Amino acid sequence: MAKDLTAIHSDEENKGLNKAEYFRMDGLVKLILAILLMVMPFWFRYPLSFGLLSIYLILIAWVFKVDLRTVAISGASFGIIVLIPYFFGLFMNALFFYFSRNPMFAFQGFGAVFLRLFKIFVIWYISILYFHTTPMRTFIGMLDKFLMPLKKLGLPVQDYLKVVMCIVDQLKDTGSEVKKSLGEKMRAVVGEERRKLRINVKGISQIIVNLIVDSFEKIDKIQEYVDKVSPEELYHYRFKFTLKDGVALVSFAVFVGIIWIIENGIIHGIL
Repeated sequence: MAKDLTAIHSDEENKGLNKAEYFRMDGLVKLILAILLMVMPFWFRYPLSFGLLSIYLILIAWVFKVDLRTVAISGASFGIIVLIPYFFGLFMNALFFYFSRNPMFAFQGFGAVFLRLFKIFVIWYISILYFHTTPMRTFIGMLDKFLMPLKKLGLPVQDYLKVVMCIVDQLKDTGSEVKKSLGEKMRAVVGEERRKLRINVKGISQIIVNLIVDSFEKIDKIQEYVDKVSPEELYHYRFKFTLKDGVALVSFAVFVGIIWIIENGIIHGIL
């Protein structure tokens, strides 16, 4: 049973990564490059550097064959999770400044706001690209390697990682079913005159109760899954440097060289 569940997860994972297979890289090399790209904008001084970084990130998405839909969903989620709270904070900051006249709450200008949001978006965007093109079993396997010192101290790291991986597996297996079921139930409780948005409150409360009950059932399934599988069946990582990793490192080195020239004012002196 455990092997069947693992095989199903592997097949689904591979389907989701078919387009990324054209430029498959080692997970550790990709993680190091991703972290470096995340911190680079915090050292930029010239707008040209930000522009080149934007082009470089777009090229990365194109090379990894990332769907525009994924990028669009990433942008929408960034707007909901980051932009709305951020602008609400700016609004509250403006109110504090208006009533207190404290220079600490003074508006720093749209340029500073844009750069700050751009840096946050770069971190968000690269994270989406990394996890979209890296199998979760590879990432968890890397964590298992990184946390080896804690394992030596006797901490049950493998047990925790196994639970995390089992939860991810179950969420992937049941996500589409829950979405379909929830859509059908919502259509059943919405009134026939949709324009008036007459919603059956009792029906919606029943849906919420059903979702809670289903979540407890999922906990039992996850526990059963955890007891049956071994860590080796769920995640694995072994460092493997390939030509594609070399190409990625060379392209990144060239990009860093160009940025270094710009940031040191060499190109401005030539122009």
